Amino acid sequence: MADKIKSDFEVVTAESRKLAIAWQHGFINYDHFFVAMLQNKCKATKYFDHFDSDYWEAKIKALYPATGKQKQRDLMPLTVEAELVINHAYQISGIDDFAPTNTIHLLLAILSYDNEVSKAFCQAGILIEDITGAEFKNPVKQFPSPVEAIREKPYSKAELFFLSKASKKKRVDALYRNALNFYFYGQFDDVLKICRIGLSLLPNYMHFKVLMAFASQKLRDFDLALSLMTELAELKPDDIDLSLSLSLLYGMMGRYVECGEMLDALLQVQPDNVSFLNNKGFNLQLQERYAESVPLFEQVIQADPSIAYVWNNLGFSKFRLGEKEQGVGMINKSLELDKGNPYAYKNRGIVLMEQGHKIEAKQNFKLALKFGYTENYGDEVSKLLHSLSPEDPN
Repeated sequence: MADKIKSDFEVVTAESRKLAIAWQHGFINYDHFFVAMLQNKCKATKYFDHFDSDYWEAKIKALYPATGKQKQRDLMPLTVEAELVINHAYQISGIDDFAPTNTIHLLLAILSYDNEVSKAFCQAGILIEDITGAEFKNPVKQFPSPVEAIREKPYSKAELFFLSKASKKKRVDALYRNALNFYFYGQFDDVLKICRIGLSLLPNYMHFKVLMAFASQKLRDFDLALSLMTELAELKPDDIDLSLSLSLLYGMMGRYVECGEMLDALLQVQPDNVSFLNNKGFNLQLQERYAESVPLFEQVIQADPSIAYVWNNLGFSKFRLGEKEQGVGMINKSLELDKGNPYAYKNRGIVLMEQGHKIEAKQNFKLALKFGYTENYGDEVSKLLHSLSPEDPN
């Protein structure tokens, strides 16, 4: 009897094991699957034009140092993340009219949550909806986490009374892992729900409050986010990452003075930090203080010309200062570096709108919406699009 022909899914997962053995990693993670797809022709190959397998191989080798003890063996453990991806791929194949699980489903499972591969695809201008639009009968914008919430309601006083300290700690840890999983899948309402359940067990568990702060910011519930971040910053006044996050939140709320003061304090500690410099420049730009923002953006670009969003910021300030051709060129350069930058599409749309190019402006505003402008920054682009076509609901 002839051997059964392996599916491309089986081939790729087997090849990922070989890579993990060859690189002496001792485990298989989701990015091993990705490199295996890049290095072996499969159904997903058509979506890899922008990706260099040598670059990704080097990236993984730098991320996971070789153990030096790897042996050939039948079993190779999957990380929790890799196991989640495999299970998700099977679920996605069920959505795809129960098609045999293949590397398209595996790729979609990887792109469904926040990781280095999904970020790279977004920068290449490729979203889940682009793939499902071509592969499925009905396009899908996002696949939810394959893991369900482990509890739906807060613990009652009676339940709390009968829980031992060890049992309580075990349940809190499980809830936190659950909340973190939903955060990476962008299910921020679920994050808040699970964190509240966890806080009913341990009211002062800071990890829940951190997740709640960032989830509420993603949901643009700025009052809740500010309350939580302020509390956390008071507990950890020397936490630079938390101070940066709080400054960004002030900027999103239009509280530019507080944002600027916090960034100035951070720059006192790290005067050459490119994130601090860019954010200060952006804070000035939002106040239409374009001339003051330019030197800050230029300092960042001199330090690292590969940062896409700084080219966009500098380009828009240049445009507003009358250096229109140079400004537009910089915004275009930003989009060459990152085709998924919604803010750059918004800025280019504004430029085109002001130049009288209505159709091109609408195209850019629609791209800004496609790549998540509303979710990340608010409804400004929707309003601009409506101003160009008040009769068009789309």
